[in-house]
Amino acid sequence: MSSEVESELYLASKSGKVILGAKKVIRQLKSGNNPKLVVLASNIPEELRMELEYLSKLAGVPIYKYPGKSLDLGRAFKRPFFVSAAAIMEEGESRIIDVLRKLEESR
Repeated sequence: MSSEVESELYLASKSGKVILGAKKVIRQLKSGNNPKLVVLASNIPEELRMELEYLSKLAGVPIYKYPGKSLDLGRAFKRPFFVSAAAIMEEGESRIIDVLRKLEESR
């Protein structure tokens, strides 16, 4: 896992606006107030993953499949609980989208 991605996720949660939790992210996608990015843990339940991917595709929102499990994703946001999905509403001072774009290009 890239420590740069994790530090950018934390910075986005501190300086921007981030929604944690699959149900909240689904509600946000259905409301039409679309996030800039959806982050999914690797061990998210299959039904939730499929629903989030479908809604994100409809809304034109990119998805980042975080390589760690939900506990690791929670730790990336410096939260003491499991996080299976998160939505980056506002990046704040973070460069998370640029970092993920460079990561994709380098593959």
